[in-house]
Amino acid sequence: MKPCLRNSLIYYGGLGLKSLIYGMIRKYLLIFLAFFSFAFAQQELWDTSMGRERVFNALVDTFKENYWDSNYRDWDAWASEYHEDAMNAETRTQFDRVLSRMIASLKDHHSRWIGRISEGISTSPGEAGQEGLGFQHAFLGNTGIVVERVYPDTPASSAGLQRGDVIVRINNEELTSSSDFSYNRIIREAIDSGQVRLEVTRKQSRLRLELTPARIDFGSVSSLPQANMLDEHTGYIYLPSFDGAGIGQQVHKLIAQLEEQGADSLILDLRDNPGGRLGELGLVLGAFLDGEWVQAISHGEPVWRARYRRNGDQGINALVGPDGQVIASESIDNPVNFNGKLAVLVTRYNSSAGEVGPLVLQNLGRAIIVGELTEGNVEAIRTFDLPDGSVVYVAVANLQALDGSDFTLGIKPDVLVDDSSLSDLARGFDAPVAEALKALKDLPFTPGKYF
Repeated sequence: MKPCLRNSLIYYGGLGLKSLIYGMIRKYLLIFLAFFSFAFAQQELWDTSMGRERVFNALVDTFKENYWDSNYRDWDAWASEYHEDAMNAETRTQFDRVLSRMIASLKDHHSRWIGRISEGISTSPGEAGQEGLGFQHAFLGNTGIVVERVYPDTPASSAGLQRGDVIVRINNEELTSSSDFSYNRIIREAIDSGQVRLEVTRKQSRLRLELTPARIDFGSVSSLPQANMLDEHTGYIYLPSFDGAGIGQQVHKLIAQLEEQGADSLILDLRDNPGGRLGELGLVLGAFLDGEWVQAISHGEPVWRARYRRNGDQGINALVGPDGQVIASESIDNPVNFNGKLAVLVTRYNSSAGEVGPLVLQNLGRAIIVGELTEGNVEAIRTFDLPDGSVVYVAVANLQALDGSDFTLGIKPDVLVDDSSLSDLARGFDAPVAEALKALKDLPFTPGKYF
């Protein structure tokens, strides 16, 4: 021990045995604390009452400080209602459910408990997608399978299948007398066979189509926009959501293609659109307008305005703060500027950016809105991280028109019409599309309504 003691005395500057003892105690205390901290870090934060309290309080403080309407709730009373359940949670799943229920009680349709995003995600390799044909459908008794949507870049779209087609036979099996229970089996067996022969009725015509099943990533193709010409002068674009990078660029490209085919009026089908990225919405709107288009309000004050501008061969959408500083921006190449007549289709299920877009176009007098009343779920959200690694979406701003018009009142269409019934679609009649054509062309009748 003497060599160790000597070396220690030299290390501590020769201050003597008392200093040596204090130094050794300090050294081993630091080692103990480091080990204890490591062990605590390995324990889930929610496992202890102190940890659950910390996460819970951080969640409440996040809403108090950042929710767009500080008077939306009595935040302390809101916290008290769920505090005991959160503290008594025995598993992580129970803890998440309490906080999810807590935020859902706000009923703003945007704020949401996400939890720890790494949980439940498989990292095992696997081939994406599943074998399929690429169309959405519903069964109509004594009629057949009615095609409601054909996904782009799939066997169904390549074969020329269309919305409103009625499939009456698959691989020689008759469907008109099938039941809800048997038609899915017939489709699955046809896909498994590797070759699918469809007999289809389209209005007064009967067609035969052959499809080879392929592996389809439905998560990707379901959000892609689609376009076609309805007649010599009317283009049609279906845009299911604004969720996904590149949506704005794709829409501008599709409009350019429709114009090349002779479109001087356009139907933008946003039915059931649940929203998505505000930046992509701005880029899409840039095809029809230029300049500021919406403002965001938080705690009674404007926090930014969205602005679209063309700059040479680029279209740029930016969020601009009250001081003129650009908060965020996105751009596309080769933007179009469509000046023709525009009709936009909506349903009661439109939400978020899927509501804001039609509201903006209607407020600025740029489009005729056709469809159903909507609820006005128009908040902007932001993601926040909590101490345990959980994620929560908080509605940090409410969107309104530049003139102050309240978007939370929802869309009141210029032409009120219910979405098409399955039986109407089966005879080739899509009511909102027909009413949009009537409005765009100033027709005295609704095309196809009585035929």
